[in-house]
Amino acid sequence: MKKKNILAVLILLTFFAVVVSFLVDKPQKKIEKKETTLPLIKPRDPESEKYIDTVDNKDYELNVVDLGDKVKRGEGLLFKDGSLYVVDSKNNQLVILDENYELKEKIGKTGNSALEFQHPTGITSDEDGNFYILDSGNKRVQILDSELKFVKEMKFKVMSDDPNEIYEHIGIGKDNNIYLSGEILGSPGIAILNDKGIQSKIDDYFSGSVFSTGGKVYAINFGDMFKEIGYGSQNGRNFLMEIKNEKLNKIAELPYGIGTLSFLINNEGEIIVDSSLFSAATFVGKKGNYLFSLKKYPDIPQQRTSHICSMEDSILISNSINNQLISYTLKR
Repeated sequence: MKKKNILAVLILLTFFAVVVSFLVDKPQKKIEKKETTLPLIKPRDPESEKYIDTVDNKDYELNVVDLGDKVKRGEGLLFKDGSLYVVDSKNNQLVILDENYELKEKIGKTGNSALEFQHPTGITSDEDGNFYILDSGNKRVQILDSELKFVKEMKFKVMSDDPNEIYEHIGIGKDNNIYLSGEILGSPGIAILNDKGIQSKIDDYFSGSVFSTGGKVYAINFGDMFKEIGYGSQNGRNFLMEIKNEKLNKIAELPYGIGTLSFLINNEGEIIVDSSLFSAATFVGKKGNYLFSLKKYPDIPQQRTSHICSMEDSILISNSINNQLISYTLKR
């Protein structure tokens, strides 16, 4: 064999030996599969998806309630013991109205001390009558007793680099854990504050709203999430889930693309959502089956989020922008 050929063979053998040694000796990275209830998807063309058709129900009368100078920007809503509690994120107050929307009391002002707020967004109450106000701008939850006296605050962090991303919705569990959610695409999931103020997170691909009743906390995602450079969301699959042991547990899949901005569960177990698909309060059965939508509310400025509550025979929706409420009242 010629010397040149021998040299070429030796060089080739040396190359293969180096490659084999590199593959054998290089530590292999462990691929950790994230346990998640809501998987990531690839971005889709919405035009190719099949959406349900609306079925209007005429048993409710639609009205737009003008709150005048009582409320500048209504967000969180709660009806309790004959009073309607409206979180005003513009005037940084908690406004209490009667069933005819007449003013009973205003609590709070701009600031960061007790009963002072910076862009409050949500409100809920527990079985003992305590109130929990999501004071988003101050990154805390203020807890008031049944007489609306300040009890304590619970500080939290928003795990997102985007300062515009804030928690909008709040729920309280039987274990006194506080659950916070919103459209937090920088770090999707649900924040948890226990009664000692220690924060944890349901680290799921969740962007949506939470609702609590009877010590149980429920969640519905807005739609599907995808990831390219960062996280994004689009109208798609919606699930009603219950939070148990700091995990999301699916109960039912809702109609495709219904786009749940906020929701509640009534005494019959029906789910009532403020649907971005229909721009209307929409009823869904216990098993996720579509029932009907109410009349479409007017085209008014509305953010990606909203708040909904029931008041006697009415369903109320705040649009998070102006001093109006959407009211659907059952006809008699």
